[in-house]
Amino acid sequence: MPVLFSVLTLYSWALVGSVIFFLTHIARFYEKKYSELYSNAPQQRTFYQFYLFPLLLFLIAAVRYAFLDDLAGDVGGDLAFFVGGIILAALSYHLQRLMTKGRR
Repeated sequence: MPVLFSVLTLYSWALVGSVIFFLTHIARFYEKKYSELYSNAPQQRTFYQFYLFPLLLFLIAAVRYAFLDDLAGDVGGDLAFFVGGIILAALSYHLQRLMTKGRR
């Protein structure tokens, strides 16, 4: 049973990692396409390079939890999830504001 739990934990966080990976490529595409279309406008930076940090933090936390029997209580894993989530939320909010120009 612990092996199944470990495999399912790693699988679910692999799915989350793939979503972050696609979000990174969207941010990179938007930054490059914007600079091509509006070469005389000031450059809009999406900071797509920083999406690597939440991806690595989520990977660290997933590996830590995969080798534990309980899904809660690991301070290192919880901290990695928290910091990775905050960074991912801030980067995603910044990207959303750039792409929609603040429209609602």
